[in-house]
Amino acid sequence: MLRVTYLSRETDPFSARGLVDLLEHCKKSNPALGVTGMLMYANGTFLQTLEGEAETVETLLAKIEGDKRHHGFQVIKRESIEERIYKNWSMGFERLTEAALQDEPALKAFQLDDFNPEYLSAHPSVIENLLQRHRSLHWDPLIREIDARDQFIGELRGALLHARQRNEQALLLIESVIEASAEGTLTDMHLQLCRRMVETLRNPQQPSANFVGENRSKSQRTNT
Repeated sequence: MLRVTYLSRETDPFSARGLVDLLEHCKKSNPALGVTGMLMYANGTFLQTLEGEAETVETLLAKIEGDKRHHGFQVIKRESIEERIYKNWSMGFERLTEAALQDEPALKAFQLDDFNPEYLSAHPSVIENLLQRHRSLHWDPLIREIDARDQFIGELRGALLHARQRNEQALLLIESVIEASAEGTLTDMHLQLCRRMVETLRNPQQPSANFVGENRSKSQRTNT
């Protein structure tokens, strides 16, 4: 298998509905491709990791690179893997904020304005710390015994990550509905997405990966 992380910058601003459509597309297409990953956005910049079978990932990357909705595509890291680290998400999503950065000790010195291709490409350790926050729990296969306390903490961390994902998704969907209502373009699709979000919130045991297509944002337009 292959894991690839890349950076790109949006070509034109897009609405919350545009981002919802993008994530909905990922949610529908990535499972069939066997692709998982994480997408982060701020300042018109996208940081994305994709993982799956090597041929599939390479084909998807070529398609992404040719997408006119973004430019400045650059691969930051390409590595062969035996285990996925985003196995729970067809495409996790976060719109990065100052508040989120303050919650991470390893990112205290990193400013939100630094989330741009120029800075990130020159600071791979920052990319690593940003993505580390969303990785699925996994352990070295050589470790045969896990301390009960550490395991419990790990389970709590996993639950918190899923809760944050649901918050991201709900906020994006709300913003999308507000935009559509203001523009007079509210459709049945919005209502369907709202119903699905309600079901997701009523059933917290459902993985947030199954509802990545409905997130938050005031974002803009990009690829996948």
